[in-house]
Amino acid sequence: MVFYECVISTKHTTHFRALSAMMKQISHKIVDNGGIVRSIQNHGIRQFPHRVQAKNPDYITGQRYFEKGRYISIYYDSNPTTRAQVERVLAFDDQVLRNTHLRARSKLDWISTQRMDKNPYVQQVLKMDQEKMAQQEASKLES
Repeated sequence: MVFYECVISTKHTTHFRALSAMMKQISHKIVDNGGIVRSIQNHGIRQFPHRVQAKNPDYITGQRYFEKGRYISIYYDSNPTTRAQVERVLAFDDQVLRNTHLRARSKLDWISTQRMDKNPYVQQVLKMDQEKMAQQEASKLES
């Protein structure tokens, strides 16, 4: 499974119940397909860097262009087909203005196994293994 971060920007006029229902729908989609939802974070209403056009006018105010919006982040583990399904759910929701999926990086992603002779982490583990093997050999010879 791959660890994803999804950043969603929605209309600032969206009701809290609609946002909760959307997050539940996305969470159920992820869990039903064998994924794990790690965190959902509401970053609140913020100013957009530029004016954003919605697909459809807002049903409350009739507004088509938005200068403010609510940012929400979802962190989850899933396979790529589930990510595509989550993107489809977000694409059909009228309250979502933009969404971005990122493959979140962990510390293990920075360890390169391509050139083990140049990687200090791999060298340290190999050295520890050699020392352990030498200790086991020495204990076998003593007994």
